[in-house]
Amino acid sequence: MKTKIISIIVAILFFSSCQESFLQRDSLSQLSEGSFWANETDATTGVNAIYNALRELNNNMCLYGMLDDFSDISYQTWATGMTTGQYVAYGSFFSYPWAVLYKGIYRANTAITRIPDIDMNEGTKLRLIGEAKFLRALFYFKLWDYFGGVPIYDKPMNYDEAYKARNTADEVVAFILKDLTDAIECLPGSYSGNDLGRATKWAAMSLRGKTYLYAERWGEAADDFDYVIKNSDRELHPEYYQIFNYKWEGNKEVIFDVQYIKISGFGNTCDYYYGNRNTQVGGIQRTVPTSILVDSYEMADGTPFSWDNFKTIDGQSFNPNNSADWAKEDLVKQIFNKRDPRLQQTILVPWAEFVGKSNNTLIYKWPTKASDPKCFIPNFSAVYAWKKFVHQGEDNDDRYNSPNNIPVIRFADVLLMYAEAKNEESGPDQSVYDAVNRVRARVSMPAIPQGTQAEVRERIRHERKVEFPGEGLWYSDIRRWRIGVDLCNHVVKGFIGNSLRTRGFAEREYLWAIPSSEIDLNPNLTQNPGWE
Repeated sequence: MKTKIISIIVAILFFSSCQESFLQRDSLSQLSEGSFWANETDATTGVNAIYNALRELNNNMCLYGMLDDFSDISYQTWATGMTTGQYVAYGSFFSYPWAVLYKGIYRANTAITRIPDIDMNEGTKLRLIGEAKFLRALFYFKLWDYFGGVPIYDKPMNYDEAYKARNTADEVVAFILKDLTDAIECLPGSYSGNDLGRATKWAAMSLRGKTYLYAERWGEAADDFDYVIKNSDRELHPEYYQIFNYKWEGNKEVIFDVQYIKISGFGNTCDYYYGNRNTQVGGIQRTVPTSILVDSYEMADGTPFSWDNFKTIDGQSFNPNNSADWAKEDLVKQIFNKRDPRLQQTILVPWAEFVGKSNNTLIYKWPTKASDPKCFIPNFSAVYAWKKFVHQGEDNDDRYNSPNNIPVIRFADVLLMYAEAKNEESGPDQSVYDAVNRVRARVSMPAIPQGTQAEVRERIRHERKVEFPGEGLWYSDIRRWRIGVDLCNHVVKGFIGNSLRTRGFAEREYLWAIPSSEIDLNPNLTQNPGWE
């Protein structure tokens, strides 16, 4: 914890005069050309500042996980154009991540350029350069994921030099892979003490495998993931729900995460956006899991959940569109009990318990009863609520500064990415089943049956949907699989069938718009199809 306080605060103080826009960098340029990069302390502080761009990116985009709100598994209670297919290229949704990612790239370029000339311990020098290259690769990976081909800058640029045209997507991929290959050679496998949380060779190899995967270079992706699985010290954390609570941060499952502390300005806003009015901090429940996600969780025996199987419960009829039937506690509990355990570790469902403010145990009774002090009341009508990333009781009393770290890559992701790459390369073999079943076994779900390549593909995709909701991975998945248009054009409904919003996903949204503000500044930039 102490190292996070020191590194983040020093980084902020050092770079406090930076501007948001990628093109407005005069003060940072002057700092980098001055006397700062003189010794090992300066080098470490400069690299710490690169990590801080990850925190800034997360907060500017509300949270990485809230990107799932633009998919079928969750939605934003505040209407935005990205949930309706009506967004435009102007505005902060696209310009914020573009600016912050390039800010991080600028800092990484400065470190990579300046550190080799510093008289310092050679081992530390090599490691810091490796960290900078890993982070630069991560920033470019996100730019590629969101925007496709983007301008590649590999050294600190002055204002009048930052007018490059877009590189091709293939050129960006090659640049990312080169940085990660270099980083793998420079980085250690683990850290201890105050260096916990820094990038490791396993983080670099996992991200390189992910880059291969997104580029559909299946064999190379499978090789990298297989090496991490067999040779790293990473493993699944025994309890799924604990991964998303600061009390268990630094566990063996986390390969790389964004670090946070409970200090004003240095925490994340999970409790504010994911949380609800019943929490200690009074969240606004901006993001809500959908009925589509809840219905995706299998029965405990591995069979698909179907409402057809619950038309009659204990001899009584049940109609999910009849609000009065949801008041039948014993019947409702049978719908959600004996399901994949990840369901109720991720989502608060009707008639489940939640420890709210003042450590009061509440029950999500439906219909809700405002007069009942023990009744959990959601911020919106007939919706599910997140438990993932939300503190219960008095674990956190600052809704703007949650201390939870946000996972970027965890071992479960590596296992499922390995299974996907191997299945796409050559069809399912025992290693594919082993990887998927290892994730399922952690929550006592039965092994998947053997099947064709297409059948196993769907099983892997299902597993990603229920393992990573609210973490932002599914949104990237449906875009790279190009299934967003099929999944995301429908009316979003609450659990009693009430219409909440009309969801939209246009073909153009497989890539984001290049921010119009950036095109105005740099006429060499071209727009993505459909956003002109």
